Amino acid sequence: MEKAVLFCPSKVWGGIEKNVRLRARFLGQSGVRVYVVLLDGCFADRFAGLENVSVIEVASRGGDFNFFVVANYVRILRKIDPDVVFAALKKDWWLVTLASKLAGVDRVVLYLGIARRVKSPVKFFVIFRLMKALLMVNSDSLRSAMLKHSRIFDERNVVRVYNGFALPAGERRPTDFRTQLNLSPGTVIVGCAGRFSPQKGFDLLPDILAGLPDNVHVVHVGEGEFEQEIKGAINQRPEAARIHFLGYQTDMGAFFQGIDLFLLCSRNEGMANVLNEAMSHGIPVVSTRVPGSEELLAHGRYGILTAVDDVSALARGVRSIMEGEQTFAPTELRAWIDCEFGLERMIRETRQLFFGPEQDRMNEGH
Repeated sequence: MEKAVLFCPSKVWGGIEKNVRLRARFLGQSGVRVYVVLLDGCFADRFAGLENVSVIEVASRGGDFNFFVVANYVRILRKIDPDVVFAALKKDWWLVTLASKLAGVDRVVLYLGIARRVKSPVKFFVIFRLMKALLMVNSDSLRSAMLKHSRIFDERNVVRVYNGFALPAGERRPTDFRTQLNLSPGTVIVGCAGRFSPQKGFDLLPDILAGLPDNVHVVHVGEGEFEQEIKGAINQRPEAARIHFLGYQTDMGAFFQGIDLFLLCSRNEGMANVLNEAMSHGIPVVSTRVPGSEELLAHGRYGILTAVDDVSALARGVRSIMEGEQTFAPTELRAWIDCEFGLERMIRETRQLFFGPEQDRMNEGH
């Protein structure tokens, strides 16, 4: 049985963490023995009951030179003896790669979901050239950005694997936000989702709503370390009465089915999972022109794209959808996601990156 260790010692639950759970779930179902490394007390319950998936909790993730963490990781990896190690978070790249090599694991895959500056070229050179880790990115635009650092990255060690989503099965009972929030029947419900972070642009919501009619309300789901700071600033604005923070939600299908359109106002992304999810439910979207969104929306064919931080353009995008000036057929949105960004494709390409092509694995077994 193939074995994979996925490192995701995070204190927040966002798109990357959800994607680790998705990969763990479907790799486990496909017969891979999966071990997920989490911080003690953080999100183990969200991996409970997954087939062939076990959680290992660690007390600390350490820093770049925390040898106690390296020793613990080496101990874990030598005990499991995995075929591949995957690190979902950039701050873990160095320790996970070093521990993997000390433990004798040849294949190390590091994930990057958003464009970052290469602040430590020497460290990156050691990770990707000397220790020969592979970089997984989630969009072609992000892959192109990393390939500009030609001393570190090339066509062989940077692999694009789109985030995948399965189309919702059957009809879901949508969340009735108008009844739940005591809003009038004519209210337009705009959905937002994501962790509270300056990167996500939720601080722009009052200015966006200021350019829209009073019957437009925003419902937001998510958590994050900047929650109090961002909500506190928003609550100083009169538009706060039209912004409803719902926290973490378990039934995102009901959330997406209950909104009229979805808004992504991020300042930076790799490829936003929430856009995929919204479109897989046939929900029209407005997005800033962040990396990945142009690919996902086919340069405007399947949604409205605006400049980053342009609150007037974001408001116009919302208005054009709610007033029917621009329409996006739900069946076309769903078909596009299913064809280009399907879950089956993501798992197939992940397995190939983790374990090699199917034919290679068959040959190794003989």
